[in-house]
Amino acid sequence: MDQAQILAVYGAAWSATQRMLEAAHAEQWDTLIELEQGRDGLLAQVMQAPATPADPQQAAETARLIRSILAADQQIQGLTRAWMDEINGVLGSVQAEKKLLKAYDAF
Repeated sequence: MDQAQILAVYGAAWSATQRMLEAAHAEQWDTLIELEQGRDGLLAQVMQAPATPADPQQAAETARLIRSILAADQQIQGLTRAWMDEINGVLGSVQAEKKLLKAYDAF
């Protein structure tokens, strides 16, 4: 894979990341997961590609895309953390309810 192809893959990964961020804002968790799986496939391609000497301009653009992806990932993580906290709260209340029912069933 040459540097232009690598740059194209990072561009596609950035596009997927933007859609992931939109899905997270809209609380469309299934869509987020699907997009993340597709993006992971793109990034795996780049990781398996042999390192090639980079044109300084392409290297700078690649670095910019990587920084953008990482920044968006932090935003996504913040949004999903809030969702996970909510899910944990629901699960905790379900567990508490089960304990109460079990305790009262014992009598």
